Amino acid sequence: MNYSFISALVSRCFLLVATAFLATTAQAADGLKLRFPLTGTLGGEIIAPLNNPGPFISLIFTQVEVSKATGSDGNTLTSSQAGLTPPKDVLGDGVLRSASYTATVKTDVKQSQSVGNLVLGHLSQEEYLGGHLSLIANIMFSRMKVTTNVSGTTPTLGTFSPAIPAPFADPVQAGAQAEFAAGYPSGLASQSAAATGSVTDLGDMEITAAWVQAKDNLKLMVGATLALPTGQYNKNKAYNVGFGNYYTLRPGVALAYKATDALTLGVRASLGLNSTNQDNQVRTGNFAGLDLAAAYLTPVGIVGANLLKVAQYQDDTGGILGANRLNASAGGIFFASMIPALNTGINLSYTQMLQSRNAMSARFFQAILTKAF
Repeated sequence: MNYSFISALVSRCFLLVATAFLATTAQAADGLKLRFPLTGTLGGEIIAPLNNPGPFISLIFTQVEVSKATGSDGNTLTSSQAGLTPPKDVLGDGVLRSASYTATVKTDVKQSQSVGNLVLGHLSQEEYLGGHLSLIANIMFSRMKVTTNVSGTTPTLGTFSPAIPAPFADPVQAGAQAEFAAGYPSGLASQSAAATGSVTDLGDMEITAAWVQAKDNLKLMVGATLALPTGQYNKNKAYNVGFGNYYTLRPGVALAYKATDALTLGVRASLGLNSTNQDNQVRTGNFAGLDLAAAYLTPVGIVGANLLKVAQYQDDTGGILGANRLNASAGGIFFASMIPALNTGINLSYTQMLQSRNAMSARFFQAILTKAF
């Protein structure tokens, strides 16, 4: 077949996907979010040669469907909530008393998110140390709809403090428990309502610098992405398009190996280094990610599959969920080809999370259009 279409397809998209790719909904820590692309970072572009320096533009469209939020056991998120009843003169003696309680609540989350990314990049004509330099800017716009249901059985109140004299303790405690039980469901309903809604706004911008070299059957990329807190974010809201008022640096290295004329294998390893969210002093623990892909050239385009793994190797600090280390894996398939009339490459993919702990479990549908100039 004619292999020339591969070059036009995504001749520089390897840089884009390997370092600056859309970071959607790997969720943990502050607002249950982690800046890592669970859609995968390697696709049909690992076959493309680097023989066409200059500017390029990519449009990325992603639909994210979250089915649940998971806890450390991989099941629907369940957490403990400790509280106190409002101080009240329950005995009529002028003394204000409160009772403590510990509740176990389950949080069911459904989320539908539509994401659009405008990616502007440039690959240098000149070579530096045998490779080309690239600079990429990734601008995101998103529409998100979240439905949350918080549920749980009414907890038993502890004894009042200050203590109630023995002759009155049991009847007063029973009356307080009945009153508490009558109002507790409305409190859960309020929590559900506060975490349910929709938002449409700009997301966080990412800047990537990379060095890439293609030699013989190998393609090597070394680079880093800096995620900036430019998106919509409100620390008092349960859902935001932006990830928070902090920075994430993602250094990474990727390698593509042409095993045969038709088969190319890719691997990418990266780290995520987070600063502290200045709005609430929560710090998301640092993480590491690994992405594997295989791409096969056919007469109609490139088909392939990818697997990825991401895990925090540091605890979150300052949040309400404790250590909360995210650990997730995902797998997907992709197809890449050329739109001849537009001289534009297209990459279609579907990704499904295979395992998630302290994360949002989701599936992703994605389309990428790439045009070189």
